[in-house]
Formats: sequence, structure tokens, C-alpha cells
Amino acid sequence: MVSTPAIIHHPPRSGPRPLHVGRDMRGVLELLDMVFGSSLDAEGRRYLADGSTLGGAAPSLLGSLSRPAGSLPPGFVWEESGRIVGNVSLLRTGAGGRYVVANVAVHPGFRRRGMARRLMQETIQAVRAHRGQVIALQVEEANEGAIRLYRSLGFVAVGSMTTWEHSGSRLRGEPVAAPPEWPFIRELRAHEWRAAYFLDRASLHPDLRWPEPLTEGFYRRTLWRRLDDFLNGRQTETWVTADERTAGAPLVGLATIDSEWSRPHQIHIRVSPAWRGFLESHLLAKALRRLRYLSERAIRLDHPADDAGMNRLLTEARFTARKTLAVMRLDLVRSA
Repeated sequence: MVSTPAIIHHPPRSGPRPLHVGRDMRGVLELLDMVFGSSLDAEGRRYLADGSTLGGAAPSLLGSLSRPAGSLPPGFVWEESGRIVGNVSLLRTGAGGRYVVANVAVHPGFRRRGMARRLMQETIQAVRAHRGQVIALQVEEANEGAIRLYRSLGFVAVGSMTTWEHSGSRLRGEPVAAPPEWPFIRELRAHEWRAAYFLDRASLHPDLRWPEPLTEGFYRRTLWRRLDDFLNGRQTETWVTADERTAGAPLVGLATIDSEWSRPHQIHIRVSPAWRGFLESHLLAKALRRLRYLSERAIRLDHPADDAGMNRLLTEARFTARKTLAVMRLDLVRSA
């Protein structure tokens, strides 16, 4: 008599599990394309197409972040019968103990089953177990359901940022009028990098500069940094104005233009709280005038959504508001 081993049929896997980059990449990318594809800009679509990042709410930013180290997974997926139908991608920032949830995606056919909540709970538990201190995320300001979910998990709103875009094609043919009472605006001097850092920190909540909080050396243009920018097709210019009535002439406003090959020019406007409502028009005009002499391409600016004066200026300058994202954070030390 010959005995044969019993055949054990394992049921298809169902539920959340840690994300495995190599094995799950194709399924995650297909899910992200389904959930976010229609709302992504051209740059976001390019990143999804070549599979160079895990994508999400802002895939063009994620390539600069490192994945969680050690045993902390780079996120979680929900698998149903071998198919990935849910995903939360987790990324570590350069700020110690601070992590970013890059996207929360659930297949349309599997929503309202608690998958997003469970995936977020798994993510929070994993970060807490590895002594993480903060988890930050972005969410469409109009997505009330997602905001309610994050609030129920302990996240609090920090603020909202609106992304403004300009085609750049009409910039050369249209004069950019200088506002009256034009203040003296000049290039940032090499020794003023720390003053620019403190001005930036005072004018914008650290979490609103996405995805990384500002580092102290951001405005420091060392020789090696300039060489690296040159070799990689990057260029950064910072223009500032100072309060000449005060001893030491502290910086009170700055405009930065970040340019990189094949990507939109990025403008940052920062104004000291005491000077808000006066300097923005001058700094924006200076940046636009300068851009007329740079390569013609699209222009992008991310700015706090509640700045009504700046919103008016950008609208008058023919920028278009593309999206507004709320930034939320969970402080794990307090919630432990």
C-alpha cells in the first residue's frame, strides 16, 4: 500500500502585511496609477511611468527621501487573493524621528471596509515601535472623509499649502510692473545664509515645507554645493530685502528661484510676520522679472493657502491654483 501525502490547500491571503519593495512594486504602482493617475501632473505621471518611486500625493518629491532603515518596512499593503488593493507608503526624512506617509491608496472596489484605517494603524504602530517621534502627511483639503479618518487617529492639522502654476510662455512678452515704493532688493550675500534660514523658519511652519523641514544649511552655497548643482543642471538664486531702519539691517523678506533641468522653475516667497502685506508684491515682481532671463519653462510656487493677499497677487500675475493640500501630523511622544 502506497500512502500519498495529503495536499494542503492554503486559502488566498487576505489582509494587511508589510510592503516588500521588489515583490510588490508592480502591484503598488498599478494601484497608485488607478487611484491618483487622473490627478497627477506631468512630473508625477513621469515618475509613475518609470517606476522610480513609490509615488502618491506628491511623487515628484519622494525620490529625495530614504526608505525606513532596519526592520521598519517602507509601508504596508492590503492583499486580497494575491492582488494589492491597498497601500500606505512610509518614508523617513532627514529630521531625526520624523516620518512621512507618502500616500494612502485603496482600490475603488474595496473602499468603506476599514482598509485605510487598518493600514494606518499598522503604520503608526510600526513607527512607534521603532521610537519614531512624528508622522506627517498631506491630504487634499476637500477630502473631508480622509481628514476625519486622520483626526480620529490623532493627527492634527498644521496648515494648508496651495500649488500655483504659470506656463511661463507669456512671461517674456509682458512687462512686470514694479510696485510703488520699491524697496532695495539684492542677492543674498554668502555670510547671510544663517539669517535667511531664521527668516524662513519664522515665516513658515516647518511642517509646511514639504516633505523635509528646512535644514540650517539650506541657504549656504558652499563651493562643493555649487559644483554639484552645476554638474546636475541645478541653479538656485536668492534675493533678499532688509530693514535698513534697524541696526544690523535684519533680513525681512526673500525670494528664491530653484531651477533644475527639465523641471518647472520653483519660486519660494518668505516674509517676516511684521512685514506681511507689504513685501510680497515686491518680491514676486522681482522673481518674475528675473525669470524672464532664464530658460522658458513652467513656473511653480507653493504658498500657504490662507494668505489672501498673496493669492490675489498670484491670480493677477496669471498663476493658476492647481491643488490645495492640508498638512497633518501625529506626535507619537504625546499620544503614547
